[in-house]
Amino acid sequence: MPRHDSGFILLETLVAFVIAALAVAVLYRAAFDGAAGVAIGGREAAAVERAQSRLAALAAFAPRGHYVRTGQDGGGFSYREEAAPLPVAKGAPLRALRLSVSERWGRAGRTVTLVTIRVAPP
Repeated sequence: MPRHDSGFILLETLVAFVIAALAVAVLYRAAFDGAAGVAIGGREAAAVERAQSRLAALAAFAPRGHYVRTGQDGGGFSYREEAAPLPVAKGAPLRALRLSVSERWGRAGRTVTLVTIRVAPP
């Protein structure tokens, strides 16, 4: 008597479950990586905004001589401001400054640094 099986055997069912589980794991990983990327991008945008604000304040202050200041910026950010005079021609009507601001955050120590050259009265 020929035997006509209908349905799946246990091994086929287990293989199908394994394939489905792997597909779900890949989709989960892709979604998680995307969400992590968005979070990192948001923190980086916040760091750039903070650094721009500090750089504008430092440019308005226009310190004389070498100047360094560090501190906590709140929200898990820390900053470093630095101003250094640049050489100019003797008797120049203006002085040049190299200004830089770094914002650091996160356990991995991510950093955003903005640098500019400004002129100021002597």
